[in-house]
Amino acid sequence: AVPDPTAGSDPTAGSDPTAVPGPLPTPEALHPALADLERRLDPARPEAAAGVRVLGHGEISVALTTEALPDLVCKRMAGYADHAAVRGYLDLLAVYQEQLAAAGIRLVPTEALAVARADRPPVVYLVQPLLDAEALGHRLLHTADDAPLASAIRAALDAVADLARHTGTRDDGVEVALDGQLSNWWYGDPEAGPVLIDLGTPFLRRDGRHGLDRELMLAPVPPGARAYYRRQGLVEAYQDDYFVPRTVALDLLGNLHKEGAAHRIGLALAVVNAWLAETTDLPGPRDPITPDQVDAYYRKDADLLALYLRVRRADRFLRTRVLRRPYDFVLPGRVER
Repeated sequence: AVPDPTAGSDPTAGSDPTAVPGPLPTPEALHPALADLERRLDPARPEAAAGVRVLGHGEISVALTTEALPDLVCKRMAGYADHAAVRGYLDLLAVYQEQLAAAGIRLVPTEALAVARADRPPVVYLVQPLLDAEALGHRLLHTADDAPLASAIRAALDAVADLARHTGTRDDGVEVALDGQLSNWWYGDPEAGPVLIDLGTPFLRRDGRHGLDRELMLAPVPPGARAYYRRQGLVEAYQDDYFVPRTVALDLLGNLHKEGAAHRIGLALAVVNAWLAETTDLPGPRDPITPDQVDAYYRKDADLLALYLRVRRADRFLRTRVLRRPYDFVLPGRVER
């Protein structure tokens, strides 16, 4: 998840900040600027490229702005083995967005483009409008009163429930899920409902098999550890969690620690447990979540991610400083938790 994809300049100033900006530029208009950005970008020092700013990091992605596209966020995704892997991802992403929209989930306008490179496999850029930062879900944790924050949390959970119900009506073996944490939602128009802004990980299963290529998720894992991840099925287990509504809710709660909003956990916990009690038609466990479970979930998640980041930094050092090879992922600096 990107912690703040809109920090900085606000392109909605002077207009209606509750409105999602209109249509994006065409792929033909976007591609030259993205190709130039990729040509100039050094993943080890991304902001060394003139006019480039890093807004946030995901597991295999980084959110950037560039002066050539001032009103847009460009989410760069690397780790594809070849052109066929890129095509498979883009096709899956299109299906995923169609399924989310069919379930009534509001989506931020997104254009997905492949950018070819002469000496390495392509990368993919997900281009989205730069939205009003104050309406992002994790910002509300620090600015909203109790009632609007409770409504925002409930709206995110109801979207999770709507998607689970939509999946449950299908007879073709297809299941669709999403990551419901607050930082993935934009609340510019509360009456219209939240807008999902994190679309880069298509959680889609068909007859129990995940559509997202496991090797893409393993690409940032240092080579020596990939065999272990495959044996243990860790990528599959990670994706499976998002198909369990209670676990999605627990993850939402745990992320309040990450966002420095532990003081809002009591309020959020009441909303989540009321939702669990009322949505008895959803799959998976329905027992109430306790504060101890939230704390334990966050500690485990934070410890694993901290270890993972240390290993990736060591891998980057080995590749770039010792072996003199390129490293294709942009890693965050020190993470405050």
